[in-house]
Amino acid sequence: MNWPTTLTINAWTGTPGLPNSNLGAHASAWAVKPRIREVPRMLAAAEPVDLRDWQDARVGWGLVLPDNDTVSEKDRSLALDAPDSLAQLVAARNQAPVFRFRAELNHRFLRRYYVDRPPRDIAISGSPRGTGEKSLPRYLLIYGTPQEIPWSLQYVLNSAVFVGRLDLEEESLDRYVAALRKDWSGATCRPEAPVVWTVDHGQPDITWLMRRAIAAPVADQLSGDNQIGSGLRLLAGTDATTQKLTQTLAARQPALIVTTSHGMTGPLANPPLMTRQLGWLVDDDFTLLDPTSLLAGWQPDGAIWYAHACCSAGCDDQTSYRGLVEAGSSVEQTLSAVAALGARVAPLPRQLLGAEKPLRAFIGQVEPTFDWTLRQPETGQVLTTSLQNALYQRMHRQRPEPVGLAFEECYRHVGELFAQWNQALRQIAEGNSGASLAALRSQLTALDRQSMVILGDPTACLPPLSP
Repeated sequence: MNWPTTLTINAWTGTPGLPNSNLGAHASAWAVKPRIREVPRMLAAAEPVDLRDWQDARVGWGLVLPDNDTVSEKDRSLALDAPDSLAQLVAARNQAPVFRFRAELNHRFLRRYYVDRPPRDIAISGSPRGTGEKSLPRYLLIYGTPQEIPWSLQYVLNSAVFVGRLDLEEESLDRYVAALRKDWSGATCRPEAPVVWTVDHGQPDITWLMRRAIAAPVADQLSGDNQIGSGLRLLAGTDATTQKLTQTLAARQPALIVTTSHGMTGPLANPPLMTRQLGWLVDDDFTLLDPTSLLAGWQPDGAIWYAHACCSAGCDDQTSYRGLVEAGSSVEQTLSAVAALGARVAPLPRQLLGAEKPLRAFIGQVEPTFDWTLRQPETGQVLTTSLQNALYQRMHRQRPEPVGLAFEECYRHVGELFAQWNQALRQIAEGNSGASLAALRSQLTALDRQSMVILGDPTACLPPLSP
């Protein structure tokens, strides 16, 4: 074979003529002398971790507790000041890391104590993920009331990791943790028999919009699944009564329950009664869903419930919407009266999660939803695709995603919307006449998405559909 003796390169020096050369006299020796640096065996980056696998140390699970300066640092690292069932859960989950909330850390850090070294403040934003010494797990369970660990910390954590909360005591807590530790083994809930319950009082009532933006699209996707199909039970309009819901849950034992309705926030003049029935779902006849009556005829037994209703998850001691609406209006009076109740978890999820056969997780709202946040006012475009994806595509995979992971896209929108808000602020400073309305809408929608919370452990997921 005749080898070429001239080499040309693709460089241009500005001088006419091709940049080429004959092979040098020592080209043969050059050819056999190693010049390529040794390449490590790993030629590509490691495959991305499966975020469904919370037991992987690169993903991880941890517990968040209120700090307790009366307890030794070693005991705090082992959650020995927490209820026994939680300390046992930490130990059973490979002595999972325990983090502490301290108000002076300003929602920027969580403190972690160790058995054999000084404590460290772990940054919520920017820390490596996992269970390492300087890491923040991707799944975190908050244990405590919203007075002990505020909702605002949960909002911040939701933008960084997958978070749930438990506010249960004694036997209720023990029942939930026992079911969690055995991953609801033996539960009777049926993934092939979901229930969607959607109240619709017609336009301009917001229930009309919630049905079309959330309940109807989710129902369509579930009924279109070849493993669910006619297994879906849709209770809409005049069928959306508390009686039919209770009967249907007892008869079908669904693994997924999706409800859209008003949430009870009254009577405003009777705070004790308002507290007792805060966030109770309001049916087509304006009858309230009493959780005690519901549990008299049905046990959740591993179900997951998504309830889009005002205060279905609870309320805070201040509203983010102060100054948004007209002073003295019915909305302003409602927001003020709810805030006066103080920060708390609503009774419906507390009773369901602490039931004899507990619910796996409850997803609901701490503040009300506004119609502007469900669809784009100018175009009418529905803005709930991420909710639909979470409730169907992500929670009904062949290997379902844990509830915390399934809803991460919803929380990602919060950051996107606040970025739009900051852009609108710059436009306002530049004198853009339409920027104030853009700022209002982006911030309103961001706050709405932010106030959706997960109650229960974020690693909980639906049982898979049978192949």
